[in-house]
Amino acid sequence: MMRKSFKKSALLAALSLPATAAAMPAITLTVPVTPPSMVSDGDIRVVVSSDDKLSPEAIHILVNGKRTKAKLAPDNAGLTTVIGDLRPGQNEIRAEARGFAPATLVVTNHGRGGPIFSGAQLQPWICAAPVAQAATPDQAAVDASGLSVAAIDAQCNAPSSFSYFYRTTDAACSMEAGAALPCFRPYVAGKPPADIAKVETSAGKRVDYIVRVERGAMNRGLYDLAVLYDPAAKEPAALDNWNHKIVWAFGGSGANIRRQLAPASSWMNDAALSRGFLVGVSNFTDGSRNNNRPIAAETLMMLREHVSDRYGPVRHLIGEGCSAGSMQQNIISTMYPGLIDGVLISCSFPDSDSLMQEIVDSFLLKHYFDSAVFAATNTGLSPEAVAAKRIAIAGHKDDGIVNGWARFRPGYVAGNLGAGPSSNGCQLPNALVYDAKSNPDGIRCATPDSNIAVWGAYPGTRIARHIRDNVGVQYGLGALLDGKIGAEDFLVLNANVGGLDRDGGFSSARMEGDAEAIATAYRVGLVSSGRLLGETPIIDLRGEENSNVHANWHSFATRQRIRQALGNADNYILWRVGLPTPGGPWGNAGWEKTGLPLRSLLDMDQWLDAVDADKAPGSRLERVSRNRPATLKSFCYLGTDYSREVYDEATCDKDPNLTYYSSIHQVAGGPLASNVLKCELRPVDPAEYRGRLDAAQIERLRTIFPGGVCDWSKPGVGQQDVTPWPSF
Repeated sequence: MMRKSFKKSALLAALSLPATAAAMPAITLTVPVTPPSMVSDGDIRVVVSSDDKLSPEAIHILVNGKRTKAKLAPDNAGLTTVIGDLRPGQNEIRAEARGFAPATLVVTNHGRGGPIFSGAQLQPWICAAPVAQAATPDQAAVDASGLSVAAIDAQCNAPSSFSYFYRTTDAACSMEAGAALPCFRPYVAGKPPADIAKVETSAGKRVDYIVRVERGAMNRGLYDLAVLYDPAAKEPAALDNWNHKIVWAFGGSGANIRRQLAPASSWMNDAALSRGFLVGVSNFTDGSRNNNRPIAAETLMMLREHVSDRYGPVRHLIGEGCSAGSMQQNIISTMYPGLIDGVLISCSFPDSDSLMQEIVDSFLLKHYFDSAVFAATNTGLSPEAVAAKRIAIAGHKDDGIVNGWARFRPGYVAGNLGAGPSSNGCQLPNALVYDAKSNPDGIRCATPDSNIAVWGAYPGTRIARHIRDNVGVQYGLGALLDGKIGAEDFLVLNANVGGLDRDGGFSSARMEGDAEAIATAYRVGLVSSGRLLGETPIIDLRGEENSNVHANWHSFATRQRIRQALGNADNYILWRVGLPTPGGPWGNAGWEKTGLPLRSLLDMDQWLDAVDADKAPGSRLERVSRNRPATLKSFCYLGTDYSREVYDEATCDKDPNLTYYSSIHQVAGGPLASNVLKCELRPVDPAEYRGRLDAAQIERLRTIFPGGVCDWSKPGVGQQDVTPWPSF
């Protein structure tokens, strides 16, 4: 059964009812997986339905006035078929049947190479090739595409290739990429190996565990689609063991590479494949390949449609990912709701752009803590006492987070090659890349510049607007009020913390983000919206990460956004375990012992099945809330006792491995939701400091903050509700 993933108003055809036929039953024509204006690759699945009974044989489908040979097949949503041979641009699809008022739907067909809504594509762009080529000083590396044919055009399009694998029964096998004894091994048709595993389908039939993997090019990237397959049968029967559901793996880390690459994430998800799910990956949904969230969403949309058109109707898509894999899911669920039906996240962040606050704050604090000014302020104190001050100012468990973010270097954030070798995030020859001194006209490889279609450029430049801002932020305020640092510590810190300039250099002046860019971040949903996240079922597996950049507080920030928007977070399930999650829990042996990675998939699937089946009146939010399984609740495990679920949050918070600390901005008075990019200002109020600053120190503070300090009681500058489905 297919669920309409987008607002009905965006999908329903305009009905053309002659006045003399007003009493005739009407046909409805819909597109189930993508907005009609965003169709790609020359074909699209449509659904024909009516309140009256319709016979498939009685319906005629016309495309641009010409009758097609499309054959309709029953589906729970109606009658479905795939319409092909769409011309570029607008196409009129019409469904007719004797005795029914016809339906007409206009769809806009876009090329397989994109773009659709992500804006002008970045140049230069290097296509992959069947054989990899090493980089030279003047030529970027060319990656191996995994395809047998070279790209046929500048969009990097090439025919797909299909490979076959079987799951071995060898208990010593590994799911790790490049393992000497892989669990999935090449399968040769007609030669079933002795060690082939069996799998039980959703219909209860035991079959050989054989997977077909499609490697293809889409939207200038590369993807893999893996699914159970019967090579002895003809299509579509060969795909009968697919359950018509997708698990999409979103990869972590971050880069702005301007080359077509193979996916970093693997399709080898035994838990999903063995249960009939199709598993998908793309280099554009891997953070280590791509930091542009609209491109990630666009690629996901195009590939979801590709699966629907070439494999069969899609019931729902479940996302899965850690770190940037979590950010992508939260952002896509906000910017383009309906593309991801259920979210599975771990080592999670609310989104990329509010996280940049913590990253830049860490740069600034590390720079200050390493300065002679900080050393002079702490003359005569023990190393332990000095460390306690650093930790109190940051609000963290220890120095791990500040040091962890600082190793990325400000030059990487600014895209300035001269600031360090890691700053060439484009992976282009250095001669092409921006250097403030030697190549000021070069390509900036910073994330804002890879998203310049979103942010726009500063007038008269090719430099993307940025949102970095710390005007009015009182670093260490909470530490001062709690007596963990003194008045002099607080004043000297805020007088000297400074900011970053446009090239990633440290500056004595505070940073001021571009007001237009900040408003854009909210309006388009790059700052994840609690209101829209609340419409998507979410299960968050939170491990112990208070000493690294995936700190525990990020999960609670996401939940707080939902609570503030909706008054509850019924859709947000948080499972806490005192285990680290390097690379996420999926495939992590320690986490596998808890049973939670598999359980999260099965529970999410059950939840979505119930949402899919719910045809009662109500909004998506209401259906998500009322169909959550009664047994699906937030809980924690204490220690290694995985037999007892603890539902009392206060008890969980007392466990040292489950508690959460705060962000640098939260110590400065900012909200737990961490969704204020630039604060409104107010005059310094002596009462705020509870007698910890005398009159002279208050005057010094006013000199440090001549425009005032942050007023966290107000919404942020430019903060506004999201307008979903933006185009750039």
